[in-house]
This record gives sequence, structure tokens and C-alpha cells, in this order.
Amino acid sequence: MTGALALGVLVTATATLGAPALAAQEAPPGRAGLEVSDTRTVTLVTGDQVTVTTRSGKPSVLAVRPASRTAGNGAFLSFQDGSGDRYVIPAAAQPYVGRQLDLSLFDVTALAKGTQAGRVPVTVSYARGAKPSTPTGLTLTSTSGASARGYTTAASGRKLARLLKQRIAADVKAGHQPGSTPLFPGVASLGRTGAGTESATAGSGASAKYKLNILRITAEDRSGAGVNGQVLVTNTDDATMMTAVLPVDDGIEKVAVPSGHYSLAAPVVDFDASGNVTAQSLVTLTDLDVTGATSTDLDARTATAQVTAATPRPATADYAAATWGRTDVANGSIDWAPTASAVSTDTTPVYVNPQPAATTGKVAYYTQWSGHGPATGDPYRYDLAGRLTDEVAADQRIKVTGKQLATVRERYARDPAASPDGIITSGELGPGLPAAFSAAVPQTMPARVTDYLSGNNGGVWIQQSFPGKSLAFTSGDRPFTAGRTYTQDWARGPVGLGLGQYTNGPYGGSECSACVADGNLLAFLATTDSEADHAGGPSVYDEQPAAFGAQLYRDGTLIDDRTNDSGVFADGQTAPDAHYRLVADQDFSGDATLSQSTTARTELTFGLPSASDTDSLLPDPFTCEGQSAATPCRVLPLLTARLDLAADDLNTSHRTTQSMGLDISHVTFGGAGSRAAITSAAVEVSFDGGKTWQKTALHGSKGHYRARWTNPASARGTSPALRVTAADADGNGLTETITHAYSVAATTS
Repeated sequence: MTGALALGVLVTATATLGAPALAAQEAPPGRAGLEVSDTRTVTLVTGDQVTVTTRSGKPSVLAVRPASRTAGNGAFLSFQDGSGDRYVIPAAAQPYVGRQLDLSLFDVTALAKGTQAGRVPVTVSYARGAKPSTPTGLTLTSTSGASARGYTTAASGRKLARLLKQRIAADVKAGHQPGSTPLFPGVASLGRTGAGTESATAGSGASAKYKLNILRITAEDRSGAGVNGQVLVTNTDDATMMTAVLPVDDGIEKVAVPSGHYSLAAPVVDFDASGNVTAQSLVTLTDLDVTGATSTDLDARTATAQVTAATPRPATADYAAATWGRTDVANGSIDWAPTASAVSTDTTPVYVNPQPAATTGKVAYYTQWSGHGPATGDPYRYDLAGRLTDEVAADQRIKVTGKQLATVRERYARDPAASPDGIITSGELGPGLPAAFSAAVPQTMPARVTDYLSGNNGGVWIQQSFPGKSLAFTSGDRPFTAGRTYTQDWARGPVGLGLGQYTNGPYGGSECSACVADGNLLAFLATTDSEADHAGGPSVYDEQPAAFGAQLYRDGTLIDDRTNDSGVFADGQTAPDAHYRLVADQDFSGDATLSQSTTARTELTFGLPSASDTDSLLPDPFTCEGQSAATPCRVLPLLTARLDLAADDLNTSHRTTQSMGLDISHVTFGGAGSRAAITSAAVEVSFDGGKTWQKTALHGSKGHYRARWTNPASARGTSPALRVTAADADGNGLTETITHAYSVAATTS
């Protein structure tokens, strides 16, 4: 699990949309058998970035952030192969994938397992007799004979992206198919270091034990010219017999496959003479019988249905996607089904060709569309998902009325030192949805935006906020009922370190991050804001220094100590009368883009839940390490605090008389957790960097309080510290200390 947290949006049947993109922290030992949710942001060789949330071993949430927001640069295509790996390919790179760019460069599942945030390790293979040179966008670290090793970064990748665009423009102007002109002189291939030779093929190929037939596939773009691209080929009787992402070279691919039933999917890209993407077409063939030599055609000119939306108020598209997942008869689950997507993160149109329902296996097809209203004093947007179907209909408009939408008043705060250039994401979750993308769209922050959400697939959404370049927050799976209005705050502080009340795991998924089973004790804290189901942490969109640490003591003896992690793990923890103390730290003081909540320390004292404590029994579908019928998971009785300061959207107070809402509760998963009464709480404030502390006036009871204090004239233009303490009837305790917790304006009222 990544550190205090991160971003995302791909969707599965039981998954939720994912956490914000975090800098990776070390996983506590003993968790190898635990199916964890992990969110990382990876950088492609083109400088584009993809946030990948992995659940139960597969990528379940993806969000794409293009390196450039210039029109024509925001198109992407994606595949999920038979192994479950997800590939995200910028449209401008597609003509070169399988030629000089290896498909492994775009395996975001594999990239997310890497350890170098912001870098892609690459290997260059030179053509025979060619003098080794440094390809555009690469930094080489070693050269040996006909190969070299190096890396790309987000900044250098943008140089490669510009070169791709130039080469494609030159090909189009010359009347050649994009990708015809070599990208790098003297280079045979460029691949991801350690990937092996994936070439342009991924997935499971046809086994030699079957009688094979030649399947000839032709593919054309919207002008009728043969394309350089990829096609997903799936055996729909049994995908393990044949599932592969295959190269289409000058409009043709020939492959030997066993006899049986098949489906095909090919995202086809069209370019103009400037190298810009003018259209994406997701061309699919639901059913194809192969009993001998067989030929078939995937023609983008048949993709006549554009993914659009009809909204009650005017809105301009900033995101459109079509996702097509294909199950087989033998397995039938969409979770690992081969999938193809066409994604536009700008106004580039996405088209699909109508297809009937499947006769062998099933199709899981749906669309997504997001758009924003005009730049007025009443900002609003739409985040819509088309209904999941087993066919590709001729009409691809998502039609909604006001009564079919939930209204969410989104309030986006940010740190005064952070960039105003933020990002927000939204994705609907529903049973049977294949892996898909969410809209990751720019949002100037702070802001207050009305978001209209559809409920075509159940109305459960997960959303994320990236306020600047250092932090990211993700919500839990939230059900939004059509016709109702909701309010949601993002990054409202003071930002702390703790736990919350989760409908799913704190980053999506089903693992418990504060549980014990069969003596295996795990506790993992996240960055918190004022919303109880939000979890956050450092974003890795930009590499910023952030430090974490955690220690676990039992009866005063240190039993786990780790750096670069806000979680602890210990096995053999079965003594019912043991007393534990967990100390966790997060430190953003080295990050120039953050001026508030620069450090946070949370100390938790607790005991193990008793065998008779039914309130703490972890419900399905949650899991934890050590769980069995004889040793069920139990949620640890850890206290947590949520702080809601009376301040503006920069978490800055303009008041002399200050107030702050305070909620003290226990961590819960699916409603399970301690029910012990909150017996005490206190808030202290320090105006001298923690040297001295003043108690505040606290009013309320049963965990719900409001603290009041005075911001003296001497505090103007400074950032005071806060300390919260609390305890429950069972003796569990909390102390949370936050430095530079909020800002006091230079002038107050």
C-alpha cells in the first residue's frame, strides 16, 4: 500500500475508484499474502502520467493526465490483456508501437511496480552496424556493444512526444501512413528495462497443441488507409487459448489461431498534417467464427456513433471514453477479461461502430463523458456514465434529465503555497463494469463547483482531488441518489494523519488497514482532511520530499520500527491484556509547495479487541492477513480525529475569535469497529512553534465538539500549531499534533 495516499479511475464490479496518487512507502513485512490496494502514479516515456490503483493483484482504477493540454494531444488508447496487465498508449505513440517503441513501455501495471518515481528505465537496441547515439528524450547511463541503458522523465518525455508529433506530421504531409518514417536513426527498438522481449504482443498466444488456422485482419482509418496500430484478439470459448494484443502493420495482421469463436477490438487513430489527433475510433467485432483460413476487416469508417451527452444545462466536453470488455464461456468474469478503450481527455471525438449482443460469452460495454459549463459565476460540470450493455448501440448519446442526476456541491480548498493548477477525477462504480478510465480534468483551486452525477450503473461514485502538485485525496465509494443534493469538502484542514470511517478500504479495495487476525496486527494511517471517508497523501505528479515514520510498542517495548511508512505490522499479537502504542509521523517540511500542516504526529494507545466483541468483527467483503473461519478479522479500537476549522478555502483564518469543529470517533470498515463511548477530548493551540500550549474552550459531547480560542494580534501572518487529545471508555487514547496547522491572515476581523 502506498504511503499516506494518492489518485485514479478504472472500475471493476466490486472495486471502488481509487486513492490519490502517492509517493510509495515501504510495505510492512508479513503482508505478502495480503491482497492490498495500492495506488501509484507512473510516467510514460512521452511524459504523460497515469495513476494506477491495483486491487487484488489487478489494476482497477486508472486516470490519465496528458503532458500537454494542447488540443489534439489528449487522446489515449488502452488494452488489458489476458494476464490482467493494463497498457495505456498515447495516440501519438501508437503508430510506432511494435516498430521502434516496444509495447512494454506502456505497461502501466508493470511500471507501477517500479521504485523510481517519475522515471522510466529503458533499454535501447541499436541496428546492426549503427553507431550508438542518444535518442531524443532519453538520458543514457551506460552503453555496451549494440545496446544502452538509461531513463526518461516527465520533462524529457515531452521532447519525445514532440518528436512523435513531428514525424507523424511529416508522414501525413508526404501522403504516407503515420509511423512510416523511422523515429530514431540507427535504433532497432526502445523498451522498458527488465521487461524482456515483449515486442508488440502481449497476452496469451495460441498453443501449439491446437490445430491452427491463419486469421488475416485488415484495419483502416477514417480515410480508408491501412493503419499502423494494434488489435486485441480474444478466443471467446476460452480466453486462455488465445488472447493477445497484436501489431497491425500497414493495415494488415496475420496470426495463427485455433479453431473457435473470437472477438476483435482495435482503437484506430486519425491524424492531421500537423500531427494532431483528429478522431479516435474503437472498432470492434463481437463474434467471429474461425474454422479455417479466415479474413475479416476492422474499418474505422463503420464507426459512425460518436460518444456524446445531452445535458440539461450547456456543457463543453473535456472527457469522453468508450470501454469494451469481452468475457469468454470458460471463465465468464469481467474482472480479468480482455479489454480495449479509446479515451479522449480533450475535445477529440471518440467514435464506435454498432455491434449486436454476443452469441458466445458476453460483452461488457459502457461509455463515460464529462463536461464543464461556461466560465460564469456559477461553475458547474457533469460527470456521466452510460449504462452498461452487452451491445454497442447505434446511438451513443448519454441522455439525462435533471431528475436523473445527483447534485454535489464540491468545495475545493488548497494550501496557500500550492499551485492553483489542480486536478479532479470522478468515476462511477457498478457491478459488472470492466476496467475503465475516469476523467482527470484540470481545476483551478480553490473553487466551488456544482457536480452533476449520473446513476446509470447504481449511482456509486468515487472522486479525487489534487490540490496543487504535492497532495492528493480520494473519497470512499459514495452512493448518490438522483434528485438529492450533497456537499463535499476537499483538503479542508487542518490536514492531519489518522484513520476514518470507510465504506471500503481507505484507498478503495477490500483490505482492512487497522485490523488483527490470528495474531497479525496491521495499522496503516493516511493523510486526513475534514471528510471522514477521505484518505490522502503525497502526490507523485511532481517529485517532492516527504518523509514518514512509524513505531509500534507493546507494553513499552518496541516491536516494529520503520521509515518511509506510516504503517506498522507485527505478528504473534494474541495477548488480550497487552497495551500498545503506535506513533506515526508525516513530514512535508521539505516541500516548498506546502506551508500548512508541514508535520503531523499521531500517537494511538489501544488494546486488542476481545473475542466476544462482535462490533469489531470485519464484515464481508473486507479481508485482512491471518483471516480464517477460526480466526476472523477484528477492527482495532483506534481513535481518529476530524478537524474542520472556520477558515477560507486557503485554510486561512481572518478571525480574532477562532472556532473549529472536532469529531472524535473510532476507525470503522463497513460499519464495524469499536463502539466504546468517547469520554474526553481537548484541543490546545500554540503560537510559538510548540514551546507553550494554551487550552481552548471546548463545547459538546459524545465525540462531537466545537473548540473556540483567540488568535492574538501577534499571530497575524503566522501559522499556529494544534494538539488534539481524546480517550474512550475502554482506555484507548489519541494525541495528534500538527505544526503550522492553519494560517492567520495578516489582518483579522
